[in-house]
Amino acid sequence: MHSALFRAIQLSKKYGGLIFFDLNLPLPLWRSRDETRKAIQEAWNQANIIELTKQELEFLLDEDYYERKREYKPQYYAESYQQTRKQRNHYHYTREEIAPLWHDNIKILFVTDGTFRIHYYTPSFDGAVIGTEDVLLTPFTCDRTGSGDAVVAGIMRKLTTHPEMYENQDILERQLRFAIAAGIISQWTIGAVRGFPTESATQNLKEQVYVPSMW
Repeated sequence: MHSALFRAIQLSKKYGGLIFFDLNLPLPLWRSRDETRKAIQEAWNQANIIELTKQELEFLLDEDYYERKREYKPQYYAESYQQTRKQRNHYHYTREEIAPLWHDNIKILFVTDGTFRIHYYTPSFDGAVIGTEDVLLTPFTCDRTGSGDAVVAGIMRKLTTHPEMYENQDILERQLRFAIAAGIISQWTIGAVRGFPTESATQNLKEQVYVPSMW
């Protein structure tokens, strides 16, 4: 499978295709962290569009260094904030921090955190799109695995229909809000409805969550 995969990548790139790499890091399946990093690096160097979670990014960079990033405290928060819930990481990694992983063929790098936030980096600009907390309506209506897949599917869908996302930051952020809406619907419905939400349903929710100027 390994040789067939990289042969397929080689042919795709030969005919102008872009390679999308979704890391999906299951550490218990690997013999060692060094082996894992080596295998990831081989695929990473071939990719043009990359999506990974903030935990996966920290694994590839330096987990000990980023431990303190998890202790980041927002400027405004309730007095009972620290006692009532675990701190979420609002930190946006700088271009200098992700530089060790960057290569010239990367068009967009996405760092996701469920439907909470999507960070993005291109050769020209970077930023983050704010979403919403993962919502637990009942024990059976919140599936972060499903919502993460829906976010990635939404990103891929819009990259194919809006190629201007690669160069236009405003359009990129508008389409990432669509991906977040897809993840929200997936959280609420994955237990009852298999498969990803329709584009019309996702667009409808996007228009309810965000004000018109952000559509």
